[in-house]
Amino acid sequence: MAQQPPIERAFFRETEDGATVFFPWGLTHRGYQLADQGARKKASRAASMLFSSAIGIGTWTAYRLQPLLESQGHGPREILWVLFAPGAALLLVVLSYWAWVSRFVEGLPESDLKISREQRLRDAAELAGPRKVALVGVSLSGLSAFLIWLEPHAWWLGSIGIALGLGALFWSHLLERAATGQ
Repeated sequence: MAQQPPIERAFFRETEDGATVFFPWGLTHRGYQLADQGARKKASRAASMLFSSAIGIGTWTAYRLQPLLESQGHGPREILWVLFAPGAALLLVVLSYWAWVSRFVEGLPESDLKISREQRLRDAAELAGPRKVALVGVSLSGLSAFLIWLEPHAWWLGSIGIALGLGALFWSHLLERAATGQ
């Protein structure tokens, strides 16, 4: 199989007979057989827009959270208020993608291609080596603990970072096991 960009690997697979299968909600969900390269380009563009919109909204959210990190007088109400607009924007993006997917796959035949959990983990280990993922996890946990030490009022953000770092360490273990076939 030719090397695909990571976003495409998360949404597309080739069958043994050369047909392209599009998984609009990821490899764990139902796939649809695409008729031609034009359909694949449309689907690829939609998946890329979904991811780039999520990244943009995440950046916007960080920008909106910055003043809360700089002040000490904030509580859950202020945090929820800051997160409301980005949350609504993300909901709008997901609903728009859902509406597009519903129309796009309407006439496409469902595929019986299933991607096993082990295969998905092997693919992920191939994309991002388990040691790199572990290094990211250790770094994120360490930097988040350092943030809590520097700015105790930002404990909630540091705690999220530590949890994400520990999650990356857990995933690195799963990826290592998948890569070695254990």
